[in-house]
Amino acid sequence: MDEMKIYLTAPPDFVADAARRGPVSAQGWRIGRDLRLYRWPLPEARIALMDVDAGSFTGYGPHEALVNALICQCRRAGYRGLVPDLPRPNERLLRFCALLDRAAARFGLELYLPERYARAAPGACVLVQAQNASGTYEERLRRLSSLYGADRLALELERVTRDFPLPCRSGLGRVLSPGEQADLPPLVSRFSPELCANTASYMKDGRAHLLLWDDADTLGKKMDAARRLGIGRVFFYYPHVEDIIEKLL
Repeated sequence: MDEMKIYLTAPPDFVADAARRGPVSAQGWRIGRDLRLYRWPLPEARIALMDVDAGSFTGYGPHEALVNALICQCRRAGYRGLVPDLPRPNERLLRFCALLDRAAARFGLELYLPERYARAAPGACVLVQAQNASGTYEERLRRLSSLYGADRLALELERVTRDFPLPCRSGLGRVLSPGEQADLPPLVSRFSPELCANTASYMKDGRAHLLLWDDADTLGKKMDAARRLGIGRVFFYYPHVEDIIEKLL
């Protein structure tokens, strides 16, 4: 298959440095409560994708005007596409994503949406988190590939520590802050070939917890597994991998 495309998601202060390492998805835009598109000052740098903070957007209002603003900004700046960071879906947001999907396709732009919006926007690339606490990592990728097609998937690889209380019905766990990690009891860690991650377990309030985290080696193994299945796009949050990015590239 073709070489894997690695995008570095970067906040404004990190855009210039990240752009020297690879294609950047710049976190420089926000959808306001007034449905206007706001832009943070960004340095002069080569940006591939515009990452839009849409966390406060609930789907109310004239969708057409907002879609036009997003598409026009993307085309005017010469970006390849956009990555809206949306909250949990509702019917209004699903309709908005369907409209944005059609507009992006009309102008040849890439659109990346969370997995929960995949069926509303059949032309969009599906962003999936690449960490699971049950089954195996490759089984998860195979299942996602069979659902959406490998060429439609883009992995979000994170260098964070997730805590999974067992059993974990959501399957997502919770990201621990540095302070919470410092408060953990002494741990015995090991690499799990099945989960393709570093793991450790501990007890809290009578309940078992599983910790998962990645380093350069485990992230590399995750990318290798994705390549074998024909998945060709990966996103890293640049501030978290700044010190290991050369190994990953």
